[in-house]
Amino acid sequence: MLAACSSSGRDDEATDDETTEAADEAGSSAPPAEDGALPATVAHRHGETVVEDVPERIVTVGYSDQDAVLAFGHAPVAVTDWYGEYEHATWEWAQDELGAAEPEVLNQGEFTGTADYDLERIRLLEPDLIVGLYTDMDPEEYADLSAIAPTIAPSADFPEFGMPWQEITRTVGAAVGQPDRAEELIAEVDGRLAEEADAHPEFAGQEAVVAELFEPGSTFVRSKGDPRTQLIEGLGFVLPDDLAELAGDQDGAPISDEEMDLLDRDLIVWNVGHDDTIRGQIEEKPLYETLQVVAEGRSVFVEDPIVAGALTWGSVLSIPYALDALVPLLAAAYA
Repeated sequence: MLAACSSSGRDDEATDDETTEAADEAGSSAPPAEDGALPATVAHRHGETVVEDVPERIVTVGYSDQDAVLAFGHAPVAVTDWYGEYEHATWEWAQDELGAAEPEVLNQGEFTGTADYDLERIRLLEPDLIVGLYTDMDPEEYADLSAIAPTIAPSADFPEFGMPWQEITRTVGAAVGQPDRAEELIAEVDGRLAEEADAHPEFAGQEAVVAELFEPGSTFVRSKGDPRTQLIEGLGFVLPDDLAELAGDQDGAPISDEEMDLLDRDLIVWNVGHDDTIRGQIEEKPLYETLQVVAEGRSVFVEDPIVAGALTWGSVLSIPYALDALVPLLAAAYA
């Protein structure tokens, strides 16, 4: 769960005909490319992928990649389950973009924490593009997927699971022949972040930590490259340098309960919506009540599962949804 909380396993075994039929029902007419946008060459950590024509049968194998694809008006024929048990693995903030499409759901089942690409099932879907950006993908997995269809892997410019939402959006925009639309989408969301930051100057420069609880005896602090931290920093907060160095290129770092005073900054955002028992566990930690940030009321719990999910996904579609609920919580803490 520390990185992407993927799921492996399938609830049932689909036949070849069932898989193909489901994929056909999920597909829809693809939006046209912008003039001169295709063919496009997309660089990534495993090389370059050339997309010749507008893809019509996209399979997303990254845990949140469907959001970026849907944002461009493309309905994937298959998406990858992360968590939440939502129909078609699509959360509330992306339902309008999904519309009537019914993509096949891959990797539906229990969390494993690692990718589990069902190559045979993907092959039966007959994709013309595979998108794998918010996922871990080694060279062998990339070769296997590329043998099925042109595959876009994560960028080489960022750590694993550290590709910013802006770059994910740009990459998908290039692959579907809509680079100008990608910049419009990015500008819209960045503009919303800037508006909220301007409306709340009290956030500027404040040291903030996004924390979660996975293992007994420690707190997991999200890194500078993690989507959750990136959203908070977009509002003007900053991750303290010492905690950023502690996490390094990983998606975060554990801090033992004995060192919980390291969390005593201007703000703690507890992302706990995936489990309604976690807040109590945090508040029972021996040092929790001794923290000044707690005494001053700036230990904020994001308990709504959909809001916590939007913060976790940190996508071009989920960020506006997260801001609607999160900014009032933060403003109330500073009020």
